[in-house]
Amino acid sequence: MTWDRVQGQEILGGSASYAALAARRLGWDVAVLTSAGRDFSGERDLPGIEVFLSEAAATTRFQNDYDEDGTRHQVIQSRAADIDLAVLPDSWRSPDVLLLCPVAGEVHGPVALSFTAEVVGATAQGWLRQFEEDGSVLPRPWSEAGSELAGVHALVYSEQDVPDPEVQARQFLQYVPMVLVTRGWRGLSLFQRGSAHDVPALPYTEDDPTGAGDVFATAFLMRYHETGDPIEAAAFGSCAASCVVEGLGASCLGDRDEVARRLERRDRFVQGEDVD
Repeated sequence: MTWDRVQGQEILGGSASYAALAARRLGWDVAVLTSAGRDFSGERDLPGIEVFLSEAAATTRFQNDYDEDGTRHQVIQSRAADIDLAVLPDSWRSPDVLLLCPVAGEVHGPVALSFTAEVVGATAQGWLRQFEEDGSVLPRPWSEAGSELAGVHALVYSEQDVPDPEVQARQFLQYVPMVLVTRGWRGLSLFQRGSAHDVPALPYTEDDPTGAGDVFATAFLMRYHETGDPIEAAAFGSCAASCVVEGLGASCLGDRDEVARRLERRDRFVQGEDVD
């Protein structure tokens, strides 16, 4: 989890926060394993969610700014410690779904192999960042992908995270059976070994795009666990993500009923019908 400076406000951020709050809103029991300073309280900041915390000298903090085309520019102001599996109890070592979602290189090695999860996903952005002396966030090659993706079933990242997302997706397929490349309002591409599918998104009004990929990954993994159908799960995840961008931070997460309504609207849009 992080504290983010967005639109002049300090809000709770980080992939783990968006993912946990989205899963909770969609009706699942959730736990978070994270590292943060004393300015974070799981009971206060993630109510209803079990938080297993290794205390750090500081909480990870980002300044997030967006261009008109949605391109994000980030500056990291502080970083928490690496993730410590030792603080996680055995009762959470066998979840239905596990999502690995570092934001600043806090996860190392084949962490997924320490769990017996039924479905394992990962968001790539935290492994694809390097930080300059002034805190500027720049892309970097992921040289340890083979080790760090061991045991992962689905990898998610934005088309903005890598220079050539489709070429990179086919390279990642040597490590994972599914890669999903999100493209904002234009939907996403689902790559599997030997096939590729474009999944349209529902048109939406965007206020704050932060966290959309994390909500998508969470909802996708949950629905994939429930149905075993990656295309249906991708559509479900896309509609869940369309909720969160309509408000600042995680203030506009959708529940099951809202996602179902948006799925119906998306289907009408795909068929060429007008949607309000």
